[in-house]
Amino acid sequence: MRNLCHWLVLLTAVLLPAHAHAELLTFRSEAIPADLTATIGGELSLPKGKGPFPVVILLHPCGGLDEVVLTTLQGHSRELLSSGFATLILDSYGSRNLTGGKMCSNRLYRSDIRYGIRRDDAFNAMAALQRHANISKENIFLLGLSDGGSAALLSAKGGPVDHFRAIASYYPDCGKLLGGVGYVYKSPIIVFVGEKDDWTPPAECIKSKSPGVVTGAEFEVISYPNAYHGFDQPRPMRKVLGYTMAYDRGATVDSRKRYIEFFIKNLTAELKAAPPFSGKAK
Repeated sequence: MRNLCHWLVLLTAVLLPAHAHAELLTFRSEAIPADLTATIGGELSLPKGKGPFPVVILLHPCGGLDEVVLTTLQGHSRELLSSGFATLILDSYGSRNLTGGKMCSNRLYRSDIRYGIRRDDAFNAMAALQRHANISKENIFLLGLSDGGSAALLSAKGGPVDHFRAIASYYPDCGKLLGGVGYVYKSPIIVFVGEKDDWTPPAECIKSKSPGVVTGAEFEVISYPNAYHGFDQPRPMRKVLGYTMAYDRGATVDSRKRYIEFFIKNLTAELKAAPPFSGKAK
């Protein structure tokens, strides 16, 4: 809880949109392996107006909520808030003492276990949000970056009793999570990849657009020819664990526009017909 309070101070130190109301949401997240079950949470921000609002859960990369990642997710949050969506910036690793890149390799947990923990967190966050009076229970969306993007991709298969309204996944590990055919997704998903990504190479993501690979819900892949891993994170080009990361403003702006349109398209009909999504002023 101390870690949660620490990064909440960091969150509130960076200006949110003037119309946003923010509160701390915490909940018990049952995870596998059981020793990683923990109380986690994040900042829930609500747009101006009267709810219930659709909400997007934002999942950080493997390093946790460091300063740059926090800035990145707040950038996504601001765009979503201005479009009428609430946001939850979820901290999976702070209260588990797994920050600082501890989960960026297989030294502690294999990648499939890491992605599973994050997926469990996402569905437990959904359950907590469904109990919130200002959140639309049928309009809960998910967006993840890298490690979080892989969890988002995995979450598209659905959970025990529910599924996300739609999902956006940034540079996920398609080499581990896709390949072959016959993946049945319950949630529509849009995936963003950089063709110069050498950490989570995009080949399997791009190949998965072929007929028969993914069935069920809509599956879309957007690739950026000159983008590297972490292209929406405002850092200079650098090496991390031997892999290249670099910011690409054009890819960032384009991807945000695309996933917001994708989310609005997948709102329930009742909410889509209401302001601000209908285009009519309140």
